[in-house]
Amino acid sequence: MKSTPIKITGLMIATGLTVIGLNAGPSVQANTQYHSTANKAFVAKTADYQNPKRYYQVHYQPIKPYGKVGYTVKRGFEGIKTWYIMRKMGTFAGYDKYNQATYNAVKAFQRRHHLSVTGNVNEATWLKMGFTKHAWTAIDSYVAPLKAFAWQGRKAHIEAMIHQAYRYLGNPYLVGSSSSPKYGTDCSGLVIQSLYAGGISPLPVSAIHHAYPGNEWNSRNLWADHKLKRVSYHHRQRGDLIFYYEPGTHIIWHVAIYLGRNRVIESWPPKIMIQPIKNGQRSDIAGVKRPFI
Repeated sequence: MKSTPIKITGLMIATGLTVIGLNAGPSVQANTQYHSTANKAFVAKTADYQNPKRYYQVHYQPIKPYGKVGYTVKRGFEGIKTWYIMRKMGTFAGYDKYNQATYNAVKAFQRRHHLSVTGNVNEATWLKMGFTKHAWTAIDSYVAPLKAFAWQGRKAHIEAMIHQAYRYLGNPYLVGSSSSPKYGTDCSGLVIQSLYAGGISPLPVSAIHHAYPGNEWNSRNLWADHKLKRVSYHHRQRGDLIFYYEPGTHIIWHVAIYLGRNRVIESWPPKIMIQPIKNGQRSDIAGVKRPFI
């Protein structure tokens, strides 16, 4: 069916688009879920929100998964696929790291089902375990959708990040996990997906690689990353990242998102929750970083 162009506040658009009201100004919403403003003057005035070039740039196109979607799970891997496998093999005891017991159990499973006996879980073994083909790639490929746009300014990006974090509230703490809000995460896994929603992709840290061996400490990588601006604890603001030392050391072991009024949202055993910025479990603050400047 042929669309008939119509004119809205100086822009030619096609029928079938919906004009919606935003606090920051009018926009149009297409079937693709992309938005564009319906006011040229408003665009010219507000479309320049961006971090300084030395820091992570804010994306205004959907962030794509970084890494291999549909990766084979091996010893040392963590994350949601490992969590599923360990529960299926009866080796999960609260810590989702693909250990030797899981490797041995998978080899025995593969022998029983006439699969290639590797001890690793590829797609064929995953499907034989009763999991779906869709889950094999969907777990890896989830990236939180962008929820802020150029004309909305810094505050909207911060709120998009925090809104995504709230979607995980009550889910379990799962090491190496950073996927859909239907699952749990660990501390840096929560931060990764929340940053995606605000438009920042903190490469080389990524949701997919977060499940790879050694990546459970992406809190350390984010702390060391010069593309995240460091600010003083005294000047902390809503939307900043709070980093913590392990007691008695100067080793980073935790990161949380600051909500204001001395509260953070974080993934800390046993679940994702809102807590005081300092408590009896972790109070040694290394410093503060600001994703949106």
